Amino acid sequence: MEIKPLKNNFCKYLKAKSPYGPVEGGDDPWYLLDQANTICWCIKSSGGAGPDNGLVSPGSCTPGRKCYKAADE
Repeated sequence: MEIKPLKNNFCKYLKAKSPYGPVEGGDDPWYLLDQANTICWCIKSSGGAGPDNGLVSPGSCTPGRKCYKAADE
């Protein structure tokens, strides 16, 4: 089975770690094998909620949030 990375514009402040190891960095940084067990946090707020008090997750840390910053900014 081939695992493909997620192709989304995640916020540069979103960080994550799964039970299988880090899921950031490299050419294809987002391999979320089991999203239910992946721990996400915002490095700007240092917690599970962003600076806008919204929950931190790959599905919610995307363009449209007030605190969002593209990874290449």
